Amino acid sequence: MKSRWTVEDLSFEMDDDQSSDPIATLVIQAPGVVLMVMAEFSIDRSQGFMKLSKTHIHGATANGVGFANLKTIAQAVLEGMDLDEIIIEGGIRTTGACPGHIPCPFRFTRQIRPDPDA
Repeated sequence: MKSRWTVEDLSFEMDDDQSSDPIATLVIQAPGVVLMVMAEFSIDRSQGFMKLSKTHIHGATANGVGFANLKTIAQAVLEGMDLDEIIIEGGIRTTGACPGHIPCPFRFTRQIRPDPDA
């Protein structure tokens, strides 16, 4: 069973050596795994919106992260960048399920976390 991460479990860093305009690479450190997210990132701060296009994620086994942890990663990015929404569009699959297929996009919105001091 996969462990459920918290926002506090995660750290992020841009990898300039693995980035080349228009593709940027974000390295995510999580418990027991290092993920590399390569995508075309576009941000509209006035709308509180970020879109990742042609996204590829490397560093975990198939189904090794799970949707709940992907949602936690999205929440950490939304909070850290003070955004309200992220849409992630996958790139064309080169391996795994249905090579040549483009997966459906994921949409994540910022969740209000309860204040532990309230």
